[in-house]
Amino acid sequence: MNPPHEPINWHLFFSHIGQLIISDTWAWWAAGIGIGLTALGLAWYKGRRLGVTGGFEDACAILTKDESTFAASPSNWKFWFILGLPLGGLLANIGHWGWTWLYGRLDMITFGSMLYKVPWLLVGGFLLGFGARWAGGCTSGNSIMGISLGSKLSIIATLVFLAAGILITNLLFKAL
Repeated sequence: MNPPHEPINWHLFFSHIGQLIISDTWAWWAAGIGIGLTALGLAWYKGRRLGVTGGFEDACAILTKDESTFAASPSNWKFWFILGLPLGGLLANIGHWGWTWLYGRLDMITFGSMLYKVPWLLVGGFLLGFGARWAGGCTSGNSIMGISLGSKLSIIATLVFLAAGILITNLLFKAL
């Protein structure tokens, strides 16, 4: 016969869960599982695709009030999703404000000057946006959702993303 169990100390449980979720850094695999389960849940239960580009379409539809140009999602859930990404990052970093404006290799190329860094980041952002529209979605939409749905074009787009990333990384880190 097993001995009787002690009752669960809920106060202790919730104090440790809060520390585990908020205070400690998550392992890369835990974040991957969370993203995968979120994508699976959206596709399975709601029949919707996870992607950041759609959130920007929702934001444009809300700001311009023009749903003929921008296809907004029902209830603008993608807008709330992209709004939650930086807010979730801020929430996760409460008490860990050690971030900086330093960008490593970019600081070496731009001599650490914000005057030179801002155009690099803006051009990079515009190129990312152009590529996302051209590829029919961003890297998260194509790589996470497109591949899991079996889209051949998403597989090709993801391979192109990887090849371009490897090429540019080698150019920046080996040539400069």
